[in-house]
Parts: sequence; structure tokens; C-alpha cells
Amino acid sequence: MTFDVTVRKDLATTGVRGLDSLLGGGIPYGTTLILLAEPGAGSETFAEQFIMGGLQSGEEVNYFSTERPVEEIKKEMLRFGWDSAPFEEAGKIKFIDAYTPRFMHIMPKSLTKVQDAKEYLRSGADALSLLKSVMVDECTGGYRGVIDSLSFFLTKYNLEDVTKVMESVMSVGKTTRGTRLLLMTRGMHDSITENTMKHMADGVVEFIIRERGSELERQVIIRKMRGMFIPNKTFVYHLTPRGI
Repeated sequence: MTFDVTVRKDLATTGVRGLDSLLGGGIPYGTTLILLAEPGAGSETFAEQFIMGGLQSGEEVNYFSTERPVEEIKKEMLRFGWDSAPFEEAGKIKFIDAYTPRFMHIMPKSLTKVQDAKEYLRSGADALSLLKSVMVDECTGGYRGVIDSLSFFLTKYNLEDVTKVMESVMSVGKTTRGTRLLLMTRGMHDSITENTMKHMADGVVEFIIRERGSELERQVIIRKMRGMFIPNKTFVYHLTPRGI
């Protein structure tokens, strides 16, 4: 599937044409973007469109997952018509499964046999250290990364440790002009934690759900985008069989 997006050469596509339009063509290269979304608002779908938009633009991609197995992500992408397999074979995308190793010790052996040997080695690794290694040591120019999700680290580690890793990830992103998307669950954290992350990030977008009579209305709010003028109102978006 080819994404129909018009992006300025100095801006990176989000993968969602409507959001790119609201932002004047995309987001600046080197941006670390936090998507603060309510459950059911479509944050995972946005992340998948974000990486496909990057792949379609010739970028390399890392997808770091703590919330679900990698195979589940790939299957969901296929349901939307986004096949990551050709890009994976070409070495353009790398999925890092930090979810499965967390439960390796309780899984039946018949299931653990399908895990890659590298994942076995990583199964005892600290997730935060692994994140820093992947997002800092292995990145190059023309690159974007997804962390799914930041909320996992904020609930499992203290704020200071997470902040230090995020500072490293963000500074390297600026140096290499790599864009980063961090998924975060809205309403899950205390105000200090949430505001700390929002302060650190270059951009903050929120996905919220509102009840309108008997229907649910999904809205997007662009809270912050450094170096850009942003709209001062909310916009409605829809989840469809083709994505957002």
C-alpha cells in the first residue's frame, strides 16, 4: 500500500495524511513525539502507520514492543494492508520483542521454541538497558523508532532512570535527525510524571474519546510541536479498515 502523503523535504511524514496537513506537511526531522492516547483511541494503529510512512519514505525503522508480541503487530498491520515482510527482508525494519522474554519462564516449551536465538539471550536482559542499546547505539541517519510503550517503563522503573534514558534517546535523535514516536497511555500516570515527559518531548499529540449521544467520537489535540505553529482546536478522526 502506498501512502498518499505530501511532505516538505525538511519534514518527516507521520504516515497519516490528515495529521500531516494539520502540521503543515509533517514533523521536523529529529523530533521526539509523544502520543498520549486513551485506551481504544487507536495509538497502536497510529504507530503502525508511522513506521509504514517512514518505510515508504526510504527510512530505516526500529519498533520496540513491550506491550504485545511482534507477530501480533505484524498480523494487525496485514489486516490494514500494510505488509512489513518485504521491508524486513531488505533490512529496513527491525522489530524488537521485549514483551515475550518477560513471560519466557511461564510459557510452554512448545511456544518458546519458535523464539529467535537472540531473543533467548535477551530474555534475561533489563528492558530499560535494552531500550537504550537499541535506540542509541544502533541508530543512523534516515531513521525512525517507535517505543510501545513509554507507560511500561514509567510503571516498572523510577522516573529518574526513565528520564535519563529518554534524554539519551532524544539527544541522539536530534544529532542524527531521526524521528521517534513514544506511545503513552493517557490518564495512567500522575501529573508530575506526565508533565515531565511532555516537557522533555519535542511534540505532544493526544488522542481522546468523547461520548456524543449513542456514539463515540475520537478527537486529536496537538498540544505541542517545537518550531512549528499548531492549530488551537481539536479535530475529529476515524478508525477505518485502512487505518486512521
